[in-house]
Amino acid sequence: MVRIRLRFGKEIVGQPITSKVILEQKTQIRILTAHVNQEGGEIVAEVESTNAKKVIEAFRERGVTVDVRKLIEVDREKCTDCGACYSLCPVEGIAFQEDYQVDFNEEKCLGTTCGLCVNACPTRAIRLL
Repeated sequence: MVRIRLRFGKEIVGQPITSKVILEQKTQIRILTAHVNQEGGEIVAEVESTNAKKVIEAFRERGVTVDVRKLIEVDREKCTDCGACYSLCPVEGIAFQEDYQVDFNEEKCLGTTCGLCVNACPTRAIRLL
């Protein structure tokens, strides 16, 4: 699966772009989060890896800004396992191991589409790739 962020400008937000792309590309798009109003919108979604390139291009052809998720990187030497990142993660992508070491789950992480953990880290041990 490829995680993407779709950003719709004010001029196109009222158009049925997502449904058209789904029907034309004959693929499923799993919407993880969506924030849309008359001023614009943003959708974070997952697309099958085999269809991702065609789906991304179809959105871009319609004027949608598409960002492909990039993951976080943790500098284990700087990380103090304080848990500040854990408390903010909206998708439970961060957990504590039995030894209280912070564990980052790349499968759940929203990466660049979120980034809350980056700003929460007091030692700046987390960065977006």
